Amino acid sequence: MKKNLANIVSLSRVAGAVVLFFCRDISSLFLWVYVFCGFTDLIDGPIARKTGYASTLGASLDTVGDVLTYLALAKALFIKKLVPWWIFVWILSAGALFGICACVTKSRFHKAFLPHTYLGKIFGGTVFVLPLAMQIMDGKIWMSVICSIATVHAAELFYIQLKTKTPRDFVPSVFHI
Repeated sequence: MKKNLANIVSLSRVAGAVVLFFCRDISSLFLWVYVFCGFTDLIDGPIARKTGYASTLGASLDTVGDVLTYLALAKALFIKKLVPWWIFVWILSAGALFGICACVTKSRFHKAFLPHTYLGKIFGGTVFVLPLAMQIMDGKIWMSVICSIATVHAAELFYIQLKTKTPRDFVPSVFHI
């Protein structure tokens, strides 16, 4: 059981994300399941490291859980037309920058990856807080903050990937290359 605990936590996030897809909008159920997905995202990695059972499967499950959770969020936002066109264009542009970063590492190191940075963690946190923040403030303001952080984060990754000599999974910031 101890060996599979982190993977079970990650699988529960995948299951939660699937539930999110069936929510029609950002309802109370959506928010509760979304917070559950965020909590499991926070604890699966530390559990894997603490028990000594970090694995490629676990990392893949974590990524699948993240992608499904954020796709479900995007679906809920776009179906309710809560994302203005200019934010949509900004999101696509930031996504293109992340794609370019992955291509740079693929050509330099024969492996496409995006290293984790502190700014990336801030970006993930602000994206996670979005549906909760929208309950108390104008979502367009929060989406502008997210897109700004995403743009700076993509530029940070691009700089790191151009300057680093070897691929690393974690680079705290541009000041640590």
